[in-house]
Amino acid sequence: MKEILQNQNYDWCEAVDGSLLSKQDLQKNATALGRYFMTDGMIGCFLSHRKCWQTCVELNEPLLVLEDDVVLKDNFWEIASKVIYDLDKKQEWDILLLGALGCVHPQLKFGLNIIASLVGGKWRRPRRILDLDLENDDDSFIHVPLCPYGCHAYVLHPRGAKRLLESCPKASFHVDVVALGKKQLEIVAIHPLIAWQTNEDTTIGGFVHVWRRYLPTLIADDYTGFEIGWALSAPLLRIGGPYLPRLVLTNGSSFLIMFIGFLTGVGLHSPFLLKLTLVYVLTVTALVRLLSS
Repeated sequence: MKEILQNQNYDWCEAVDGSLLSKQDLQKNATALGRYFMTDGMIGCFLSHRKCWQTCVELNEPLLVLEDDVVLKDNFWEIASKVIYDLDKKQEWDILLLGALGCVHPQLKFGLNIIASLVGGKWRRPRRILDLDLENDDDSFIHVPLCPYGCHAYVLHPRGAKRLLESCPKASFHVDVVALGKKQLEIVAIHPLIAWQTNEDTTIGGFVHVWRRYLPTLIADDYTGFEIGWALSAPLLRIGGPYLPRLVLTNGSSFLIMFIGFLTGVGLHSPFLLKLTLVYVLTVTALVRLLSS
């Protein structure tokens, strides 16, 4: 990461370790449902980004936020600086995504990204809003993405930082699902993307290597860099709150429960199992949407 930042003016934001927060700290910085259903890592990740939002407000100027597992395009700095300058002159914006996951392709080429978007909801009307004049790139532009996720590379406007602090002051769910789902924010993205996650690890409380023991590295979407093993290993919910802190429902285990339930229900011709599995899916979806609202 430090090699990426050579010759750049930057500050290293000390991440928040959710496991070190006291009961009083958790009550102050996380919602009641968040404390029950989020892993320590999810809470720490949210509060780490909130520190960046606060810094942006204090500086009163656009702030580039990069997570430490990000990979940048070779001419990233040249593109980013020009895009921010052009965008600031011609368009009102709150968050500019330089890298993203989810349903962000302007030609609606989403692939498996659609699954998370169906669960999380909060879709926008996709549209092209600003053409970019970049060297050696005739088809770069800024657009409103349908349903973005990922906070690994974004530029924050002070106005957007204030709106984030006002609309989501406490950790309640994954920071990207909550923040990028706020309809009052003007969220735009660059096309093509110029930053991606490495997918090497997750500090938000999943079991990053569990699925990779059985799956090869599978990039499901070259555009966003969405990798299946990493996505399946990420935590969805912590079950049992502080009473059962190690019982974590990952995306992969949730999908497996759904798959086995429907497959068994069909194989046994059991309407009861099919209905029970459907209730599970609807319950998880409703809970995710409640936590991220």
